[in-house]
Amino acid sequence: MSGIEASTTMPRVSGGEASAYAGIAPPLWLVGRGEPGAAGALLGNRSPAAAFLMYHSVADAGPPFLSVPADVFERQLAALRRLGWRSGTIADLRSLLAGERLDRPVAFLTFDDGFADNAQVALPIMLEYGMRPIVFVLPDHLADGAALAWPELAERQRRHPDVMRSMDWAGVERLVEAGAEIGSHAMTHRSLPTLGPEELRDELADSRRRLQQRLGRCDAVAYPFGHWSPAVAAAAAETGYSFAFTAPRDGQRAVHRFAIPRVAIDQRDDGARFRMKLSGLGRRVLHSPLLPPARRAARRAGWGVGVRRARVE
Repeated sequence: MSGIEASTTMPRVSGGEASAYAGIAPPLWLVGRGEPGAAGALLGNRSPAAAFLMYHSVADAGPPFLSVPADVFERQLAALRRLGWRSGTIADLRSLLAGERLDRPVAFLTFDDGFADNAQVALPIMLEYGMRPIVFVLPDHLADGAALAWPELAERQRRHPDVMRSMDWAGVERLVEAGAEIGSHAMTHRSLPTLGPEELRDELADSRRRLQQRLGRCDAVAYPFGHWSPAVAAAAAETGYSFAFTAPRDGQRAVHRFAIPRVAIDQRDDGARFRMKLSGLGRRVLHSPLLPPARRAARRAGWGVGVRRARVE
């Protein structure tokens, strides 16, 4: 698959970068450190009490690994309800950050890129099951429901033009009226760690400001491609976000409110595979830095590999 792999660990930080974290608690620049105690356990996407799941599109004829067919999505929601889970909100994130235990297990159903089908297809199914999403959008795409066509998606956009498009502002408002929450996916879907300080700040600040102007608030951001770094996390904090989400492919040790790891969900996640990703043990395995070298060793030995990770677009 095409795409850029997600950043997975916090690199060593220079003194200059570390100073950018002044005023953020806990100190994000401490390599390998994150939220203390219960908050770190709950935000780390390894707990049976809180799961952070990442979707993109819900469409029957969508591109593999980005789209989940509607019937599969409905079975996933049915499994969540049957197992006693409810959907999570920004208010729940604040409770988890405080180390509080929630009334029952909470699944944060996040959607990246703001696909039009999030409002047209996913939302009606979610409402049937009493659940609400957190959807991360690109404000520049919302005026007319623009094509989702950055370079990494060009081939998929060519093959699936009807699916590979953004919702418009009417779709966003439909989501909000139904109780969904809207977050930022930056402005242009570039890999944030590759940008200079000014461009990085503009990507995050401009997107948040546009959403605030239209909707009244914007508390969270999902980094494009899931890419992040200490400088990106600092910029998210400095531009006013309360939470930020990653999408690690090779494990993530450090966890804090500006680097909350998620597990990607795609068309293969039906039945037992979905329940595995929902389990605390399954997510601990998927987020372990030991998984990628184990996979490589298994391939070299000619063994089958039980779990493959989709790249994030």
